[in-house]
Amino acid sequence: MSPQMFFTFLVGTAGSGKSLLTASLEKWLLASEMSVTIVNLDPGVEEPPYTSDVDIREYVDYGEVMHQFGLGPNGALVASLDMAVSHVNDLREEILDTGRGYVLVDCPGQMELFAYRNSGPMLVSSLSGKDPALSLYLLDSNIARTPTGYLSSMLLGMSINIRFGLPQLNVLSKPDILTEEQVDQIVEWAEEPHILNDALNISASGLSREYSGSILRMMEDLGGVTRMVPVSAKEMTGIETLYGELQRVFAGGEDYVTYE
Repeated sequence: MSPQMFFTFLVGTAGSGKSLLTASLEKWLLASEMSVTIVNLDPGVEEPPYTSDVDIREYVDYGEVMHQFGLGPNGALVASLDMAVSHVNDLREEILDTGRGYVLVDCPGQMELFAYRNSGPMLVSSLSGKDPALSLYLLDSNIARTPTGYLSSMLLGMSINIRFGLPQLNVLSKPDILTEEQVDQIVEWAEEPHILNDALNISASGLSREYSGSILRMMEDLGGVTRMVPVSAKEMTGIETLYGELQRVFAGGEDYVTYE
């Protein structure tokens, strides 16, 4: 009998570190004697930092799509993802055949093209089926280091949450490029919205301040202000804490472990 499968979809803006975190999370889970399947959903990626077990590139040739239809990079990605929908049952079957407990799905870097086309949410829901699933939303430290950058990143995360309809965990990616004080500040913004509001009032002015305040209040009303977990895929820090958060969502806090 196959073990229960838990799907984690890694999403975030281009360059936020999804692929590297996928590789590091796999490494950590395997070192903890857990079973993992890696799924690459980016048809345009050339050399991901992991070896995928299931790969959309085996079903869709991004370069050929670009050449055959005379499309640019973004157009070819959209067309490739639309084409991939017809192969979703095969992708799902490949995942099931691995018989492993944790499924890490590395989503395309151009998140807006993936999330806001019907093909994106369709791939997410069809791949996970009725198995437990969540989205791991990466906030790039380069953007989230400022109050307005953090707020805009969180607003985008809420939008992704609405599109995918999955429980969502927020990860501060690449915290190693920040000082410890900066990381603590961002975590504080996540946990104490009034502190973020004060920071926005200081850093913004005029309409920008009014917009920021209204957005923050809306996010609070909708429950969009949640815990932020700093995770450095490069230094392998914060992954144990992230695993605990995954367990909280997947198994109600119980330590679900899958072995090879």
